[in-house]
Amino acid sequence: MRLENKIDYSKLLPHISLKAITFIERWLSPYYFHLIIKNPRETKLGDYRFPKKGNPHRITINAGMPQSLCFLTLTHEIAHLISFDIFGTKIRPHGKEWKKVFSDLIIESISAYDEASRNYLLKYAKKPKASFYADKELSEYFTRLQNPKALLLKDIDDNTWFKLNNKVFLKLEKVNSRYICMERMTKKRYFIIGNALIDEIIEYDKK
Repeated sequence: MRLENKIDYSKLLPHISLKAITFIERWLSPYYFHLIIKNPRETKLGDYRFPKKGNPHRITINAGMPQSLCFLTLTHEIAHLISFDIFGTKIRPHGKEWKKVFSDLIIESISAYDEASRNYLLKYAKKPKASFYADKELSEYFTRLQNPKALLLKDIDDNTWFKLNNKVFLKLEKVNSRYICMERMTKKRYFIIGNALIDEIIEYDKK
């Protein structure tokens, strides 16, 4: 799906709320752009490409996300467009200029998010990171929003075997915000974040 200037923004309604669309329309109205909704991608939720001469700005976002996460992702990508437009293409993609623009956009549009997420987002907006996954509270909120039955590493007991990314680990102990986990085959130990989404708990015969 491609959306251009003077478009029917209601086509975004399956993906973001009507209130969120008012902000999207306001932010994008000065620009020539393509906004493309993609099938879900494992490696990213969205991306932005600066235009070559005469071409439109290009933003893509994944379909299938909760509306609030889709809106945050789209805001992230629009912040790239605006920061490059204002400050030029030599700035770092997630440098101080992008952070300031992204933070301002989140705060401006906070009323478009569900109330349960607003405190997490306002806290995140004080010092936004390249990925919301780096913010443990916001990451956990969106993980559980997408999958209420999600099982995170922090949820299971110590000395429990679990599968993560096709490997089996034993959860040992917490050190700061991470957990020491031992990989079963190699016996190597790794520090894994508590919000890691585990595949399943593995039970072994204790004979």
